[in-house]
Amino acid sequence: MDELKSLRGLMKEETFKGRGFTDQMRENIRSEVHSKKPGPFSVHKKPIFAPILSVLFFAACLSVFVYFGGTQLGIFGNNASAPLHEVSDRPEFLGKEFKFITKVPFEVKNVSTKTAEGPYGNMQMITLLGPEKQTITMSFHLLEPGTDLNLLQEPVKVGTSTGSYTESEGPLKSNLLTWIEGESLYELKYMPARSGISLTKDDMIKMAESFR
Repeated sequence: MDELKSLRGLMKEETFKGRGFTDQMRENIRSEVHSKKPGPFSVHKKPIFAPILSVLFFAACLSVFVYFGGTQLGIFGNNASAPLHEVSDRPEFLGKEFKFITKVPFEVKNVSTKTAEGPYGNMQMITLLGPEKQTITMSFHLLEPGTDLNLLQEPVKVGTSTGSYTESEGPLKSNLLTWIEGESLYELKYMPARSGISLTKDDMIKMAESFR
């Protein structure tokens, strides 16, 4: 703006003397310099693309932040379509009347077993640990013939079997899937709080349907 002001001050009649300017040329130059509207010689100091690019960059950064932040908080399951790994070793500890899991969403690094007294009598428990502290605990109950068992949580289907599903919140957050096959009651529990890796209900059902 300072340069334009100085240029306007110089646009005197003496400026054009001896320069070969016609009256029409002098008038056009004066009009252009003194005009406040942008003409053919004016330069736009604010590029229109800069604000657009800034907005697009901000939106991209915000999207990345929301996704990864949501993943860490468990809003988005960062293992929502978890690839399944084969489990080939069936513990000898488990009774032959039970099926055993054959696919889990991590490589099994450790297996532990124990027997405990459950609400339906003696039960066998097996825990699988993954490389990032992923923890799956399975409970196997043999029901007495004629046992009338009501599954009170969200009803689901595990293959053709009746089951129920629930998720708990808090520091001990867990996914629990329970289903019945014949006289065998199965409980499949996953604890994402130990690893920070979440699973979905569909992931749990896929694991349950891999029991052979």
